[in-house]
Amino acid sequence: MTFLPPIAGRRAAAVAAFTMVGALAAACDRSTDVVIGEDFRTVLDPLPRPTTALDVLFVVDTSQSMAAEQAALVAAAGERLFAQLTADLGAPPDLQVAVVSTDVGVGQPAIPGCPAIGWDGRFRVGAAGVTCPIQGSYLVDRSDGAGGRSTNYQGTLVDAFSCMATLGTTGCGFEQPLEAMRRGLDGRYAEHGGFLRPDALLLIVFVTDEDDCSAFDTAVYGDPGAGPTSPFGVLSSFRCFEFGVECDPDDARVHGVKRACVPRAASRYITAPGEYADFVRALKPDPSMVMLAGMFGPLGPVVVGPDPDRPEAPALEPTCSSPETGVAATPPIRLAALAGEFPSRFVFESLCSAAMSERLYRVTRSTSGVMSQRPCLFGDLGADVTTDRCRAYDVIGSSRTGVDRCTGAAAANACFEIAPSAQCDYTPSGLAAGYRGGTLAAGHRLVVECLARVE
Repeated sequence: MTFLPPIAGRRAAAVAAFTMVGALAAACDRSTDVVIGEDFRTVLDPLPRPTTALDVLFVVDTSQSMAAEQAALVAAAGERLFAQLTADLGAPPDLQVAVVSTDVGVGQPAIPGCPAIGWDGRFRVGAAGVTCPIQGSYLVDRSDGAGGRSTNYQGTLVDAFSCMATLGTTGCGFEQPLEAMRRGLDGRYAEHGGFLRPDALLLIVFVTDEDDCSAFDTAVYGDPGAGPTSPFGVLSSFRCFEFGVECDPDDARVHGVKRACVPRAASRYITAPGEYADFVRALKPDPSMVMLAGMFGPLGPVVVGPDPDRPEAPALEPTCSSPETGVAATPPIRLAALAGEFPSRFVFESLCSAAMSERLYRVTRSTSGVMSQRPCLFGDLGADVTTDRCRAYDVIGSSRTGVDRCTGAAAANACFEIAPSAQCDYTPSGLAAGYRGGTLAAGHRLVVECLARVE
């Protein structure tokens, strides 16, 4: 985005065919002989036990171009989030919901459109100046143990969430969803206490149309008067790509198609996504109790061209756009890298290709599937995935025992198979893993890995 003045439509970002989806798009191969260019990825890793407790953190882009997406999220939440969870689980979940803005400030004297501090990862309860009917910094709607509900809001859950999640679009154009997530969950704010419950599945949902620009050195946001040939370039979010991503060849400002783009391994300014992945895994005693979802734009093609608002400066071209909402999203390389760290716990939904209600439906169904140990395979596995392209393990604790593939209609011994399943209609592949010829012992779970092509 160009900052003088802030320009709507220069937003773009998001995770889509991200690392995990791109890597899984080719399929699986149960053979232990790994084919060059392919690698095994986890596609099913059930929770050790079902849970009805769910903590949800929405990380919402509050920059200028996101008004339509915020409104759509609020409108769809009642039917596609709360009601769908109840229908899938057979009863309302023990639910807690928080919202943070991607605006955490630029950490130095303010620049046009960006405050020095911003919201700094604090849980938001509505837009600035708005009072929502909620006591505390996050929504609570849990069983009271006596057949009723313990809540901290007035009116309906849908109305309370609608007020809470309507944040406005005056946020900084240097979106920092990963840093906002960390600051919201790292315990720095007393009012966030109690949000993270050890027995609850934590679902983190990113809603943004531009890639992450979380920086450990905020100098990258400075020098607002810089020109196209200066060390930082003009004040725009292209800096996030130039200093946070590297491609082959590594020539960010040169126009054209960029290939093999990954987070910059030794950035002088931008925080590595792996640092945030480690943070997320450490939030729970059992890392499997964390799940991520993203509503972003496609990962590619990555193309640099002239900035429509300042042709002498470079800009990333959108990888998708929606005429209905006006959303245009650019490649989410850094967010994709985070997604790739959680292949069996990440759900991607394109910001441009479907209505918000459809996206939220699939995120919700995936979440309830994890909570109830539904055996659906995560990731876009492609049409040619079969049992012989995957391998499976009987897992309890840190112990893993290989499980044979089923090779016929009747199984003499316990075995696993991969097949289409109506209960997995919300996943890209529609596939589920089955265990035949025996029963998993109490406390054991079937973990499945499939051979995916490495892009």
